[in-house]
Amino acid sequence: MVTAKKTVKKVVAKKAPPKAKVEITPPIQYSMPMEVKEWIDQATSRMRHMKSEIDRLKDENMKLKSYRKFAEHRLLRSEEE
Repeated sequence: MVTAKKTVKKVVAKKAPPKAKVEITPPIQYSMPMEVKEWIDQATSRMRHMKSEIDRLKDENMKLKSYRKFAEHRLLRSEEE
């Protein structure tokens, strides 16, 4: 009797090649005229101010909406009595 053996391939995990070291270079600093720097600072300041103004107005709007709901409920309830 002839028996046939099955051949089984082994799966071997291949090691990844070592990563090359990356040299970190400092960021390049560009020089700019003072007028441009002042303009950028002013624009940044305006944007911060407007952001805080928007946040304040959103908060005020939310409070007014909740007060409106409260007052509307109170007025409608008092008319029924």
